[in-house]
Amino acid sequence: MDEVEGLADGEPPSQSPTPPIRIRLYDDQELTGRLHHRWQGSTGSWFYRVSVTLWASTQLGARDVPEPADVEFDAPQTHVRPVDGVSYQGVPLTRHRDAIIRARTGRRLPEPPPQNTVTAATEMGWGVERERQAYDATGPRRIHVHTEDCPIYKGPFDLTAAQALQTAAQPGAAICTMCSADKKITQLRQHPTPGTPSEPQAPERSPAAGQRAPGHSHPADGSDP
Repeated sequence: MDEVEGLADGEPPSQSPTPPIRIRLYDDQELTGRLHHRWQGSTGSWFYRVSVTLWASTQLGARDVPEPADVEFDAPQTHVRPVDGVSYQGVPLTRHRDAIIRARTGRRLPEPPPQNTVTAATEMGWGVERERQAYDATGPRRIHVHTEDCPIYKGPFDLTAAQALQTAAQPGAAICTMCSADKKITQLRQHPTPGTPSEPQAPERSPAAGQRAPGHSHPADGSDP
């Protein structure tokens, strides 16, 4: 069995450091958590395995008591930032084999097949998340519109694109940015397809008395009707 240099018999190896790091959540909240691991995926994107300490409940005899609990998750590199004066040396780091090969050879990922983004947004499922509201609240109920590939909302996704557009136009509605639902809603509004409502247009005004309508001749000028 291989021996680890510098360790006495029966002495466990020292644990990797878990320095503090700032984490930005999907709703732009910022928390201070712990960094456990940095890893690079097959596409070259970096992720950070982090943890935050939240409250949980546990049973102590016949009583329910609160206690702190660590929750681990992977955050994208774009949503973490270092804490000033903190060293991150020694934090484990791994890279995907495909990402290393591309970095050494200069190869690029194959281009995704072209697709009509408006058609894709029309054909996908949509869901609406309704926040809890106090019984004496007076304002509109807060709702969030998501697409079926949203990483933070697990469904159900039983709305059509037309229903999603109508829901997004309601007071108190917010459109999720994590699944790019906001961009898809904008595309649907700009390029409506059959079955999806478009922006209302102002009704055409009737010409006043004595005025000709655009594109129509007037008998008094001698032109053909």
